[in-house]
Amino acid sequence: MYKVLLVDDEPLVREYLRLHIASNHPDWEVAGEAMDGQEAWDMLQDVRVHLVITDIKMPVVDGLELCRRLSQSENPPIILILSGFDEFSLARDALRFGVQNYLLKPVVHDELAEALAKVTAQLDRKFHEELAALAMGKVSKESQTQVVRQFLKSLVSDDSVEIKALYPLVFRLKVQLIETEGLIMVLDLDEDRLAQKGIPYGDISVFRFILNQMTGELSEASGSGFVFLDEDQHTCVLVTGEDKNDIEHKCRSLYGKVSSAMLANTGITVSGALGTFESELFHLQYSHAKATETLNHRLFMEEPSLFNGWNEDVQLQRLAILEQTLSSLQFAIPDRNEAAFLMAVKRFFESLPHISSVHVMKFGLYLLRQLANGPLERQGGFLESAYHHLQQMHRNPSELSIQAVLGLFQEIFHRLTKGGKEEPVHENEQDIVSRVRTYIYSHYAEPLSLALLAEKMGISPGYLSSIFHKTMQESYIKFLTRVRMEQAAKLLKANPPVKVYDVSEKVGYVSVKHFSHVFKQFHHMPPGEYQEKHLSAAEWPAL
Repeated sequence: MYKVLLVDDEPLVREYLRLHIASNHPDWEVAGEAMDGQEAWDMLQDVRVHLVITDIKMPVVDGLELCRRLSQSENPPIILILSGFDEFSLARDALRFGVQNYLLKPVVHDELAEALAKVTAQLDRKFHEELAALAMGKVSKESQTQVVRQFLKSLVSDDSVEIKALYPLVFRLKVQLIETEGLIMVLDLDEDRLAQKGIPYGDISVFRFILNQMTGELSEASGSGFVFLDEDQHTCVLVTGEDKNDIEHKCRSLYGKVSSAMLANTGITVSGALGTFESELFHLQYSHAKATETLNHRLFMEEPSLFNGWNEDVQLQRLAILEQTLSSLQFAIPDRNEAAFLMAVKRFFESLPHISSVHVMKFGLYLLRQLANGPLERQGGFLESAYHHLQQMHRNPSELSIQAVLGLFQEIFHRLTKGGKEEPVHENEQDIVSRVRTYIYSHYAEPLSLALLAEKMGISPGYLSSIFHKTMQESYIKFLTRVRMEQAAKLLKANPPVKVYDVSEKVGYVSVKHFSHVFKQFHHMPPGEYQEKHLSAAEWPAL
C-alpha cells in the first residue's frame, strides 16, 4: 500500500482528491491532509509517505518552499504539483527542487488517474530494483566471482543461452567489467614441455588447473583483471586499464609473474597472446578470437613468449600457412586422401627455417587438439597413443628428418581413417530488423544482449547478427550504443540537471567511468561538459 499526503488550502480540492483516490486507486491510502506547507512539513516529520500532492499558492509556507525542504531531506517522496494557468512560471521554478510532475487546476478525473498510475508504476519499479539489489547484496563474493567467470566464458564462446541467463545477474551485481578499454589475454601450457618431461596425456588437465589457479591468485593480488577458462580450457584474463599502454603493461607484468611461478613450481613453461583492444563488453569475443589465433604463433617458435597480433606482417603469413595446412588436413581425412594429408604436413614443415623435435611436438599436439572433437572423438585411446608416439619422436632426435616426420603423421592418418543448414527465413529480413530496432528503442536502459534480442525475435543469434549488419550497415552493438548516447544527450539537456551517474544508469551502463568514456567518443566531449553547454535548452517535461 502506497501512502499520499494531500496539501491544499481549499477543503473542496482536498475532499475531491481524497474521494477520487479512495474509490479508484486501491493501492493508495491517504495518510493525511494539510492546509499549507508548514503543516505538511510538520506532519512529514512523523509520517512516511510515497507521494505529496501539493498546491503552489498557500498561506504560511507555500508549495515551492515545501518542495525545497523536501528536496533537501533524505529519501524524499515523489511530488505532484497542482497549479493554475497563471501559476505556470512558479511551477517551472519547482524544477530546481526535482519536481517532475504537475497537474493543472481544475483537476480532471482522467488526468489525475493517469498521473497516479504513472507514479504507481515508478514506485513499483523502484521497489523491485531495491528488492533485487537486496538479494544481490546477499550473494557471497565467491559466488559473484563464479557468475562473472561463467559469464565471460559464455561471452567469448558466444553461448547465447548462458549469456541471456547470466548478463542480467552481472548487471544487477554492478560488476564493472570494462571502464574504458580492455582486452583478453589467453595463456596456455607449452604442452611440448609436458611431453618432454614424460607427463601422461591424462594429467595435462591437472597442470591446466594449476595454471588457472596461479593466474587467478596472482591477478587478484595485483588487481590485474578477471580470470576465467574458455571452452578449450585456456586460462583467459580480461585486463582493463586507463589506456592501451597501461593495459599492455598489466598484461606483460602478469604474464611474467605467472610464467615464473609455473616454471618454479612445476618446471612447465607458459605461452600467451594478447587480443584486440575493445571498449564494448560484447566485442570481447573478437578480442578472445584474436588472442587464440595469435597464440598459434608459438608453433613456429621454440621458446615461450607473450605474443600480440598488432605487428602482423610476419605473423599473418605464418598463420595463413597454418590455416591452409589445417584446412587441407581436415578435407583429406573424410576423403581418405593420404597423399593430400602428407603433402599438407610436408608443406607446413618446409615453411620452417629448420625442423626440431619441439616443432614436431607442438604441431602434433596442435593437430590432435583440433581433431579431438571431430574424427578422433570416436577413437577411444588414440589420443594417448598419438601423444606417446610424439614423445618417442622427441626422445630420438637423431632419427628426426622430414621422412621420419611424415612417417609419424602417416600412422596418425591411418588410425584416423579406420574407422549446417542456413537459418530458414520465415519473415522478411527488414521486418525482423525493424522489430529489433523498435525493441532496442523501448528497452535500451536494460541489459540487452544479442542472445536476448534473438530470442525475442524467434531466430538464432548468428542469423540476427548477419541480417542486422546487412540491413543497417552496422552491428547491433553499435546501433545500441548510438541509441543510448542519443538518449543520454537528451537527459543531459534536461532541466533540472540530472546527475551524470543517474544518466549513466538510465541508459543502461553499470559503470559511470565506462559511460563517460563511450559518451566522449560519441559526442567528442565529457558528459559533464556537454550538460553545462546545453543546460539552457532545458524544457519542462510533461507527465
